[in-house]
Amino acid sequence: MGLVGLLIKHRYGVYGLLTYLDLEFALSIGIVLSYNIFFPATRNVILPRQQFVFNLTITLVSIILVVLVLRNIPFGIGQDFYDGTIITFLQMKGRKKVFFYSYVVDVILPGIFFIFSSLIIFYLASFNTNLVWILEFLSSYLFLCNISYIITILTKRPFRAFFLSVVIILLFLGLEFMGIFNYPILLLSDIILLAISYYSFKGASV
Repeated sequence: MGLVGLLIKHRYGVYGLLTYLDLEFALSIGIVLSYNIFFPATRNVILPRQQFVFNLTITLVSIILVVLVLRNIPFGIGQDFYDGTIITFLQMKGRKKVFFYSYVVDVILPGIFFIFSSLIIFYLASFNTNLVWILEFLSSYLFLCNISYIITILTKRPFRAFFLSVVIILLFLGLEFMGIFNYPILLLSDIILLAISYYSFKGASV
């Protein structure tokens, strides 16, 4: 079994990844249903008020998905640091590959699954919106996940990293409602935070 397969089994268990898929399909359906409550006569996102409701729904769903992903970060790689399991992975591959594979398994896979499940649900529901929502979703999703990754690597304590990550999520939610963030700035921040995560992991003691 390769490192990716081992990490997937280690993080999700036998059926954990399928459970994530089920939850993400449910979240995608929830986006359409919640929009339909406000605008039952249309499936198009065109007017400013419609765009606001849709963007708000995407932001809330992003945060829900991040909370689910926190199981993989503080209680995944954080637990690996805490109990020394990370040493086993480092013996199989170098730090660069372990970080890359862990990041893909912990963060990228759930995000990609959500995007594809949403596109499928939107298509089946004849729900018409531009694809900018993908950038808006990724900007906030990766921003929160990257911060959680940094906190987890620096603290190496699963519960401490989890609670600090939850605090950051609540702060982000408040600032998002105030309209401080926009996705181009967040996407740039995502790249910077990912680099910080990588170099923090590369220099972390085990």
